[in-house]
Amino acid sequence: MAEARAGFIYTGPDARIVFANRRVCDWVRQSTDELCGTKLSDHFPIARKIYYETHLAPLLRMQGFFDEVSIDLSRADGGTVPVFLSAAERHDEHGKTNFVCFTIFPAVERRRYERNLVSAKNAVASDNSRLREQLAEDARARLSAEERLSTAQNAAALREQFIAVLGHDLRNPLAAIDGAMRLIAKTPLNERAASIVGMVQQSTARMADLIENVMDFARGRLGGGLTVSFRNTELAPVLKHVVEELAIAWPKRQIVSEFNIESLVYCDGKRIAQLLSNLLGNALVHGAADGAVHVNADTDEGIFTLAVTNAGDPIPPGAMQRLFEPFTREDLRPSQQGLGLGLYIASEIARAHAGTLSVQSTAMETCFTLTMPSAHAT
Repeated sequence: MAEARAGFIYTGPDARIVFANRRVCDWVRQSTDELCGTKLSDHFPIARKIYYETHLAPLLRMQGFFDEVSIDLSRADGGTVPVFLSAAERHDEHGKTNFVCFTIFPAVERRRYERNLVSAKNAVASDNSRLREQLAEDARARLSAEERLSTAQNAAALREQFIAVLGHDLRNPLAAIDGAMRLIAKTPLNERAASIVGMVQQSTARMADLIENVMDFARGRLGGGLTVSFRNTELAPVLKHVVEELAIAWPKRQIVSEFNIESLVYCDGKRIAQLLSNLLGNALVHGAADGAVHVNADTDEGIFTLAVTNAGDPIPPGAMQRLFEPFTREDLRPSQQGLGLGLYIASEIARAHAGTLSVQSTAMETCFTLTMPSAHAT
């Protein structure tokens, strides 16, 4: 029998690969054993991975399929393979997903045609650009200081508009969707409808977190930095509220907290709550499922310390070196949640408070520790 030209990948209900045919293994240069147990999105370049998690995966859960999406697979040697990806869910008699079948076709010839077409267009555009540049050179030389200042002001305004669009044009409709789902959830629903409503609510909460993290990331990279409002704050209730929220979201996990904060802390309470939420969420996702997560905070001789500790496998040394970089995750404990910005944002919050965020990881436990001044420096 001739070998199939198409690649086939099957994933279970947890989105992990349970089968990949010979064609797929040849493309990515990995064996079936190496692929099984990993997530399909782990085998996409970072930009394609983000697109898959924020667009294709929700679409697949909503309608049960998608067809012929152009995407790249990552090879073991660092290269990529252009392909067309289709997916279809398979359900049992109760409508629950048994597995997902992904069909993959090579797209090398199509990509080559597209590249040639783009190259031809770019060549024409380059010629036109050179002509326009020659005509505009004298005009640029005559720009006054006031015009250059106006250009700089417009650039700054565009940066502020970028943040505003994310903050308002995205958050407001997202809040409307969340509100609508809450209303629908209060009405009688069959099992399938209730499942879809729950899925939309989870996706809405996840999207809200993504927007907040992307906004913070954009502010930092565009030069504005994180916005921080310092005041003397009673932190214990703030931290307790975060722990209670996460305990509701993870009812089967044990969270043990102890706060010995004997004085007001000069900080941005909302940002410290955001930092704790990121660290605690990270511990719940990556820590041992049967182990408690410990949250400890105290003040001592002008220093505020916040530690989040979980049991589980240690963080690999290679991952430790880039743990606080954006868009990275622990290689041996991948998760489909988020963009890999949580620890980066937490480290930026620590930096904004003149503090440090450190990590110690052993075979027994992993502990993230925030250390910062508790009082305003005079």
